[in-house]
Amino acid sequence: MLKIINYNEDEYDFPCLLVLGCFDALHAGHCELLKKARLQAKINGLDLGVMMFEGGKGGKPVYTFEERLALLGAFNVKFVLKIDYNEEFRKITADGFLKTLEEKLNLKGLMSGKDFRFGAGAKGKASTLKAYADDEENGVWYASVKDVMHDGEKISTSMIKSLLDIGDVKTANELLTRNYSVTGTVVQGAARGGELLGYPTMNITYPDNKAEVKRGVYAVKCRVQGKEYNGIANFGPRPTFGEEETALEVHLDGFTGKNYGEEVTVEFIAYIRDIKKFDSADGLKKQLGEDMEKIKN
Repeated sequence: MLKIINYNEDEYDFPCLLVLGCFDALHAGHCELLKKARLQAKINGLDLGVMMFEGGKGGKPVYTFEERLALLGAFNVKFVLKIDYNEEFRKITADGFLKTLEEKLNLKGLMSGKDFRFGAGAKGKASTLKAYADDEENGVWYASVKDVMHDGEKISTSMIKSLLDIGDVKTANELLTRNYSVTGTVVQGAARGGELLGYPTMNITYPDNKAEVKRGVYAVKCRVQGKEYNGIANFGPRPTFGEEETALEVHLDGFTGKNYGEEVTVEFIAYIRDIKKFDSADGLKKQLGEDMEKIKN
């Protein structure tokens, strides 16, 4: 289980390698850095730690803090240095940040992407870290990793958010190296999916502190009670029934059980269509049938 180390509060005594970055998306670039860090930690007999902002750095993160913790398990990460990206932290100089790491962690190595910036005014950079490591008194080595590119542009969290904004989850999934997903709790809905439309649905809470996809209807898959199902999801309002609030409602092909209170993860596969207002429930029912045929084919 990952240990959470609160910045400037907790200590970590075992010799460690710390990976520096924002990590609010864990995209292909992050994964490349973490894979190389995992190898270096193993070679040098160090525990691997990852710096991570709890609520992200630039707006809502692509994955919640809890979702990111789950994803880090694949990289043999031992601890997360949790940082609150608040006004106080933004005022800390690059030297002050490194001094805090030195005081609180048994730090032996640092790794980051080549474009990593830190400290007040983003004045700290890879050359700052290299100079810190070159000072023998610090007893720390440093290595940087090249950016991972897509169509000539560096893969970044902002790029992925832009793709989610337009509903291009296919490309976002490619850059994330996994399907974009939402983990939430199944809650009681209006109970009309099965009775009125013939398509029973799960209503799932969409975390408030998470970047959103474009409102629309998507092809999805979801593991429920140990079995994986394909299905469709409506994220947004339900105008046919006069409901304008945003909700995540999922119909899974072949699943008819009730699982209120269960936490599930919905993976977004492809954007199908915009949300429409139908004149009647029968019109919506017909469209749902067409949507299901589309994902099956």
